Amino acid sequence: MLHRLHSFWLLSGCWAGLLAGPAAAQTRILFIGNSFTHGNAAPVLNYNAVGITDENYGLPPNSPRYQADPAMPGPWGGVPGIFKKMTDQAGKAYDVHMEAVSAATLSYHYTNALSVVQQGPWDQVVLQENSIQPLPVARTGRPADFLNYATRLEQAVHAGSPAARVYLYQTWPRADMTYPAGQPYSGLPIDTMTRDLRRAYAYLAAHNSHFTAVAPVGDAWLRAMQAGIAAGNPYAPNPGQFSLWAPDNLHASKWGSYLAACVLFAQLTGLDPRLLGPTEQAAVALDITGPAAAALQQIAFQQVLAMAGPLPVVLTAFAAQRQAAGVRLHWATATEQQNARFDVQRSPDGVAFATIATVPGRGDSQQPTSYDLLDALAPSAVLYYRLRQVDVGGAATFSPVVAVGPAAASVSLYPNPAREQLFIAGPAATAYRVRNSLGQLLRQATMPAGQATVELAGLPGGLYQLELETATGRVRRTFVRE
Repeated sequence: MLHRLHSFWLLSGCWAGLLAGPAAAQTRILFIGNSFTHGNAAPVLNYNAVGITDENYGLPPNSPRYQADPAMPGPWGGVPGIFKKMTDQAGKAYDVHMEAVSAATLSYHYTNALSVVQQGPWDQVVLQENSIQPLPVARTGRPADFLNYATRLEQAVHAGSPAARVYLYQTWPRADMTYPAGQPYSGLPIDTMTRDLRRAYAYLAAHNSHFTAVAPVGDAWLRAMQAGIAAGNPYAPNPGQFSLWAPDNLHASKWGSYLAACVLFAQLTGLDPRLLGPTEQAAVALDITGPAAAALQQIAFQQVLAMAGPLPVVLTAFAAQRQAAGVRLHWATATEQQNARFDVQRSPDGVAFATIATVPGRGDSQQPTSYDLLDALAPSAVLYYRLRQVDVGGAATFSPVVAVGPAAASVSLYPNPAREQLFIAGPAATAYRVRNSLGQLLRQATMPAGQATVELAGLPGGLYQLELETATGRVRRTFVRE
């Protein structure tokens, strides 16, 4: 399920608004991978380790996930540490966790780290497979294992975190498997291995709709090489170009890890990495020059937008708002190319979606277009919506998912102002509490029949708050005691 329908409403001048706005609830994210995730060596390996949770740090020596290499002391930060620093600067509240074991496959994580996967709830999970597993069998890969255990991990994530968005981290081509003689890709251009990796991740995402998207890190590496920013062959480097590979020509250098973090930042947050700028804090700490940081941010921006080729639809807005008549959906496009229709889909859990309406597209249009739809049959619980955009050839792609909260419970209280008694009417079996202006608890009870009388004797005159715990969430009402 590769995203070709891209969201730009956060990729603009609203960045300052994000930084200045109210604090949002934290997004809990888990990165699962190996040394392509944890960075393998200084300065990336331990970067910003204090800002994230290394799930394997401090485990006993008998644990299969024990970090045993004395040359790689923990805790580790790696690519998740860079990602965390970027989200901090963007004003996005992320609680970042990493489950990374050197050389590990997803099969290894499924066998040994299910306890971490199940300790959620997670909002986002990133799965990074061993660099060889997704390759064709003829190139020493084990693609069946990749498909099997990526799917098992996705299922394990959603068993405990049904609304989690699970991403696949497409890794980069390996120079050590391409340029020396006697290797699986010897004599072939570097983009051959990139193509094989891309196909494997795209196949999995296309055949399992529970994956949200592929983060195209490997494609971004190739783009940087093709643009002349990074060296295409580290065995024959060109002056003025940095290498995305470390000296072993397998792992990422600091530039390669930084580009990976930029791609993940763009893919997972929907924000433009270019807005981080040449003085971005992780780049400065890793001693990446301003021009190099800006160039890698630009590559990530281009790749996340270009990962599926020409864009049939450029989505500039998608929002859902609960109203008295139902849920109002609004979306807008900047341009459309061979756009047949939008299937509007709704889900109760963010995982299983069903089409509730179909809206015709504009076909080919270079003009901004707005769409509105009222879901008059929307249930009162929390709901998730997405758009399934279908082109004239039948190819379908998906928008980001938006959520709406539950409908507020109908609660009334009278008289207001009140003297000796306050009468409440609302859903049956609702618990209620009365607090003063300092938040101190003064009264609490339940109203099993949907009605209750609150005795106000002994309370001084002033402003009070009534809290009710209903099936659709907490409701607050203010009243005055005369």
